[in-house]
Amino acid sequence: MNDIKHKIEIDESLYNIYPDIRLGCISFAADVKNSDPTFWTYMNDEVLPQVRESISGKEWGEISGVKGSRAAYKAFGRNPGRYRVSSEALLRRVKRGDELYHINSIVDVNNLISVKSGLSVGSYDLKNIHGSVIFRKAKAGEGYTGIGKSFIDMENMLVLADEDGIFGSSMSDSTRAMVTEKAKDILTVIYCFENDIDLALLLKQSKDAFERFANVKNAEYWIV
Repeated sequence: MNDIKHKIEIDESLYNIYPDIRLGCISFAADVKNSDPTFWTYMNDEVLPQVRESISGKEWGEISGVKGSRAAYKAFGRNPGRYRVSSEALLRRVKRGDELYHINSIVDVNNLISVKSGLSVGSYDLKNIHGSVIFRKAKAGEGYTGIGKSFIDMENMLVLADEDGIFGSSMSDSTRAMVTEKAKDILTVIYCFENDIDLALLLKQSKDAFERFANVKNAEYWIV
């Protein structure tokens, strides 16, 4: 597997603007499958009703996970009302009672982690990531084709970038590194902007969820 653990860093200058930045990372091997009906029974019967109840009556800026993500957006010059955090977008669907998208075994678990934690989660095909990875602020003119979207202007957004340019963020991920059923080695990133979230525990729970529902192998997790 790509030795990605020692290749990810956060641009130190970001902490001068917003100090509460951490990346929870998990790498693993996977045989990506279609959505599993057993997983969706668990989601629809157990997880989503609990999440719906926990966010009922709260403003979006009061929900753990979403709160810090929105604050980070504002600190770096993005409007969280216009450019929505992906976890908030998911939770809005949950609150309305809309069906979540059935994508594949990996992305489905991403969404499980995201709705339970309030944090944005991205998974990336390591064969399409080249060289070291840095979490930094996107420059003017930088952007990418988003999954299910056209070109997204990412200026002032906090993004993951490799030697080929930017490929991921807590708003929307790129088609370049997206996980399809051809992916074998995968990096999952949990974007955390709140110090009072127990990210180590969340990573352990996330690893367990990937092993339970996506049958991943050789999973390893760490915090950047």
